[in-house]
Amino acid sequence: MSFTLKQLRYFVAVAEKGSVIGAAQTLSISQSAVTEALKNLEADLGVPLFERLPGGLKLTAAGEVFARHAIVVLQDAERARSELDALKGLRT
Repeated sequence: MSFTLKQLRYFVAVAEKGSVIGAAQTLSISQSAVTEALKNLEADLGVPLFERLPGGLKLTAAGEVFARHAIVVLQDAERARSELDALKGLRT
């Protein structure tokens, strides 16, 4: 299993917005970039993370589990970046 922080950010944005379009707007990227990242993430994990509904996307049970962990990973990555920046004297 391998995925990137970018894929996790895109996944969490879609989970929060309930749509690829909303996530793409929030992230200021193309809709196709978000769609491709989700497709690759689901293929890598081997499970669907979203139900595709007429009104948008809804997390599957697997998606809900993965979302909890993805959020923690993103928070940890941000904390690590902050600590490294502090070591470089970029932050106080």
